[in-house]
Amino acid sequence: MPSTYNRLGIQLMATGENAGTWGTKTNTNLDLIAETWGWISIDVASADVTLAMTDGAAANGRNFIIELTGTLDANRALISPKTAGTGPVAIEKAFLVLDKTNRSGSNFTLTFKTTGETGVVIPPNSNIFCYQTDDGSTNDIYTSGMLSTRGSSATL
Repeated sequence: MPSTYNRLGIQLMATGENAGTWGTKTNTNLDLIAETWGWISIDVASADVTLAMTDGAAANGRNFIIELTGTLDANRALISPKTAGTGPVAIEKAFLVLDKTNRSGSNFTLTFKTTGETGVVIPPNSNIFCYQTDDGSTNDIYTSGMLSTRGSSATL
């Protein structure tokens, strides 16, 4: 029975399959688990950005905290894939999205969504807690509401 991968693209090794490489693969898995609590900064100024959730390798979509930067020159989207890696396993995970973009003097929107869905519009200068699920609805990104905006107190 070959290895499989879970909802975060972490290898689930089958019994007896990885003789001689078990330690290396376990260390890789531990690094990927640590990445799920990591932080990444992504410039969304000039194009939509599609996150990746690669099986068994580092991927920007695995990070918990995503800081969005740049001066928007159009409506932009941060797009999360619906499934992990190459398999049919749906991604279910939380994100803390920090909007550090510059939208002054514009009406451009920033949306966090899954592939082919409508998503959640991120208010300017806000921090949003989002959760991605695969519940069969037309929108797989949910939010608890705005956690805070720069220069104001937190709201939920």
